[in-house]
Amino acid sequence: MTSELFSPAHGGHVLHLGEDERGLLSRLLGELREVVTDDDAGAMARRLFPVVHPDHPDREAEYQRLMREELVASHLGALASVDEVLLRPGRTVTLDDAEMASFVQAVNSLRLVLGTALDVTEDDDIEQPGRRASSQFQLYAYLSWVLDSAIRELSGEQ
Repeated sequence: MTSELFSPAHGGHVLHLGEDERGLLSRLLGELREVVTDDDAGAMARRLFPVVHPDHPDREAEYQRLMREELVASHLGALASVDEVLLRPGRTVTLDDAEMASFVQAVNSLRLVLGTALDVTEDDDIEQPGRRASSQFQLYAYLSWVLDSAIRELSGEQ
């Protein structure tokens, strides 16, 4: 059994994504690119660039100085890879394992930023009746489903 979004293919993974969904992801990835490259993104980027030494400001500043550029490059590389995939013609496209890993990284980053904006915690039930009506929470749930589908496909779960 395969997910509705992905199916296995010889040497890769087939992504079944309509034009509207591709457009949505492409637009969101563009917005994410702005957050990743904005040094003043603050709280919006907090989960993309987590604090490693919360009790040691000097160590944290040094870590961020040394690692920030590498983390930004990693995020931008994943975004570029997914952009390329989304631009391929046809309703279905085949991704290799590296492209799938980039897809997972990019979608997870989108979820993290949106979750930050929505103040989602691990204990939150995004299926609560009041939250289901919110278009932002619907988008968060959709991205969660996309991410889950990609991870299941990569792990070979049936």
